[in-house]
Amino acid sequence: MRIAELGKATVQAELTVRRQMAIRIGRQAAFLVIAGVFGLLAILSGHALLWAFAYQTLGFSVLGAAVLVFAADAVVALLFLLLGRRSIMTPQEIRARFERDHAINELRQAMALTAVTTAVAGPVGRQAGRAIWHVVRSAFGRKGKA
Repeated sequence: MRIAELGKATVQAELTVRRQMAIRIGRQAAFLVIAGVFGLLAILSGHALLWAFAYQTLGFSVLGAAVLVFAADAVVALLFLLLGRRSIMTPQEIRARFERDHAINELRQAMALTAVTTAVAGPVGRQAGRAIWHVVRSAFGRKGKA
């Protein structure tokens, strides 16, 4: 029955790991969507304002103002892309992975112990025990009558 309990604990830990991974990946996807929306809004609304500011106030040429707008958009998009790509495990996911690994190790040990017990207690084990006993008896038994 111990193997069934360990198997159940392993499955529960794996489900928790998968659930936490799904939450983390969902958060990453949300950051990527926000990055995309912000990039689109920056392209649509901020270009004209930044271009006019660079051209009229800062004295940039037409080409210089366009380069400044492009650089600002690229920096903001890169920032949100990096935020969306980072993948930091939460403490719950770390704990669930630890529990899963621990349960898997216990399951392996229990299964190995079961296999050894079955081999020793089963027909093969009994036959091997008889053979060993026969060798011991013949080695330490009487050699002959004198």
